Amino acid sequence: MFSGGLRLTDLNDYITPGQECIKPVPVKKSGRSDGSHIQMDTTGEYFEVTKDGASTKLEAATISLNDCLACSGCVTSAETVLITMQSHTELLAVLDENRTLRDMGKGDEAKQVVVTVAPQSRASLALKYQMSTQTVAKRMTHVLKSMGVDYVLDSAFGRDITLVESAREFVRRYRESEGKVGDQLPVLASWCPGWVCYAEKTHAEVLPWMSTTRSPQQMMGAIVKDYMAKRLNTSPDRIYHVAIMMCYDKKLEASRDDFYNDVYKTRDVDCVVTTGEFDRLLRETHTSFANAPEAQLDSLTNSKDCVYASAGTSAGGGLEYIMSYAARELFGMDVSPDLVAAVGKGEAQHPLLQVKLVRSQSDHREITLLDPHTKQPLLQFAAVYGFRHLQNLVRKLKSKRSVYHYVEVAACPSACSNGGGQLQPEDPSPGAKKQWVAETERTYARDAKTRPEDNVRQFIYEWFGPHGLDSSDAQRVLHTQFHGVVATANPLGVSW
Repeated sequence: MFSGGLRLTDLNDYITPGQECIKPVPVKKSGRSDGSHIQMDTTGEYFEVTKDGASTKLEAATISLNDCLACSGCVTSAETVLITMQSHTELLAVLDENRTLRDMGKGDEAKQVVVTVAPQSRASLALKYQMSTQTVAKRMTHVLKSMGVDYVLDSAFGRDITLVESAREFVRRYRESEGKVGDQLPVLASWCPGWVCYAEKTHAEVLPWMSTTRSPQQMMGAIVKDYMAKRLNTSPDRIYHVAIMMCYDKKLEASRDDFYNDVYKTRDVDCVVTTGEFDRLLRETHTSFANAPEAQLDSLTNSKDCVYASAGTSAGGGLEYIMSYAARELFGMDVSPDLVAAVGKGEAQHPLLQVKLVRSQSDHREITLLDPHTKQPLLQFAAVYGFRHLQNLVRKLKSKRSVYHYVEVAACPSACSNGGGQLQPEDPSPGAKKQWVAETERTYARDAKTRPEDNVRQFIYEWFGPHGLDSSDAQRVLHTQFHGVVATANPLGVSW
């Protein structure tokens, strides 16, 4: 089905599935031979034909997302995965079923449909349709609600909770390790499912360094299926949660068993639709996005301005926010996320912040916070984007040559603005693609900046009670775990 095993030579940031990607298929055997054989008809369907001429249609084997995640044979850039469970057609099917139930007078059996939209997806659509991200958000809200969606939310809210909890996790691990790189440090960002899948299947030894805080997508999953379900006085399985995301690998993340509710038999995120799939949905439903009316997004708080950004790149702003938070909590230094971001981009300078482009590559940046008295490093952070640079990072981690306290990781070069599910320029040339990604990144950064802790403080206490993020419920709901996969060699995977 796929080409030979994974190649780590001549990397171009695209990792193909390996030949070892197999799924055991149970075969029912009668224990005796009756002379039956297999035939294929003119439509390509397979039938088992018995000796007396009776035929039985054979079921086609399929590979689901769970099969892909359970397999130890490949590391995948998910454009090549045969995804059969999640797409815009699944969303339309659920909306059609809801309409049918309501037409039959069974509206109480219809599911509440909640859609959360990633800021990176809004930026990509804004660039294509030449409008602001605010306008994109409002038109997406109107289009989705006109199709039957009940709530449309900005996933930046989940990102803010992820930022706050990730910063708390980093400070805790820093203090427990006394700032020494080793068992608990560096903390490796785990928001990128492509990176997580790669680490689990090929470098399980780095998993103890992974941040256990949920990604923004899965944080929204917890919010929708836990907090919103309680507010709506319904059970989690009566909500159908769709995430519009920049990356196909987000479908794999949503399918992880760690985000499955065994009690209610439901996932935190039921379906992931990429930016490109949403745009395809517009075309297939003959919706003119350029002329669509606008509607206000729904809000989980009293805020009316539901579209905002965090300081930093489209990877989510983890490096900038966590460095700022850690500087304040650990050393009493006031270094804002916006300042860290500006220095990191070369737009500003600060005597206590040093930036280095490793091998002159913007996709591998080191940012160091210096002691104001000794000018020695206090915090050493890095941003590593793209598999070429990930390989170098993993080598340093394995050889214990890494000096970083925190690493923001993204599998895609230029981070999430360049996600595999994003819209592409009409000109396929590398230069045009590079310019398109850069402009998408600038569009993403234009949203108004806010302080994540201010956005979510009241909400956190409403959700988890007076102990907030320190409560046992918060620690259980907001964190996840990772699983190294033991590879099983497949002799059929040998390249002859």
